Amino acid sequence: MTRKLSDSIGTMEKLKQALLSCLNEKDYADITVAELSRRARINRTTFYLFYGLKDELLIDLCHSIIDRWFQPFFDLNMAKKSDQEKALFLQLLSWLQQWHPALNRILSIRTEAFDGFTLFTEGFERKMTAQEEFRAEDEKRKKKYDLFIKMYSVGLASVLRWWIEEGGSFDADEFHAMIERMRYKGYYSILTD
Repeated sequence: MTRKLSDSIGTMEKLKQALLSCLNEKDYADITVAELSRRARINRTTFYLFYGLKDELLIDLCHSIIDRWFQPFFDLNMAKKSDQEKALFLQLLSWLQQWHPALNRILSIRTEAFDGFTLFTEGFERKMTAQEEFRAEDEKRKKKYDLFIKMYSVGLASVLRWWIEEGGSFDADEFHAMIERMRYKGYYSILTD
């Protein structure tokens, strides 16, 4: 990786971290590009080299959250390695607790371009669609997989939103069991139909 590319990735990561930190403290509408630039220790011109709008940074942040915290979970889910999945799940919940206010604000965002809940749901769908297990040759089975992916993605985003709104008031085992029941019940009923 060239130094210039490495510096660019570093700057984008600093901006995403700055946005996440700001969202932990205040609503999205109250965050300015100037504040984000100051927290990332860059100038505003540099911000606009990477993102045309604050909304673009938010979308990139949401994709990064899904890539970092949910992709490994989906990979282990499909491999059905529950011991590794549980360890990863505990790390995920710890991270979610740390960033609880920010994630609650992200899921509640409604702008002309998008809403936070849909952004996460579509991100989950994108990740699941990439899984080999959900690729089907025949059209009927493909429709069933597509339905399962949509149901599971909306369900996962809904459980995540509910857990965040409740302040993470139940333990990781309970949350993990809820996701497991939702996944396997939905998967079984759709694919055995």
